[in-house]
Amino acid sequence: MVRKNELHATLVGSRVGYDGAAMAAAAEGLEFAVRPSGVYRLAAFGDEQALIELVRIDGQSEYYERLDRLLGKDVARMPAHVTLFTNPGGRGIGLYSEAQLESCSFPAELTLPQSPWRLDEDGVILGA
Repeated sequence: MVRKNELHATLVGSRVGYDGAAMAAAAEGLEFAVRPSGVYRLAAFGDEQALIELVRIDGQSEYYERLDRLLGKDVARMPAHVTLFTNPGGRGIGLYSEAQLESCSFPAELTLPQSPWRLDEDGVILGA
């Protein structure tokens, strides 16, 4: 596996086809912050593999509630995670539900000498 050259947390996957204007409206005024949990999982889906860290995303619950109201239906809740390592090529495996996370991953017992993240004074991830 190789380290990802960019890091992000996805709230709504590209395959779901939700209205972009509604997604932008749901995010308006929210302050998102990604906080590490120190919980890592090895995930595999077909030939794709990844090492992920589960995270907490400030604003995520409010975002989903707003998007539910704007779209008039329950929006799929993606598991909050950041992909750290993938197969060569850097593509993530696309985790779209908690059930999928549980079915295609298992805990990775890691002891890191230091956090892989640069954190601000509140523990929010600034980058790798």
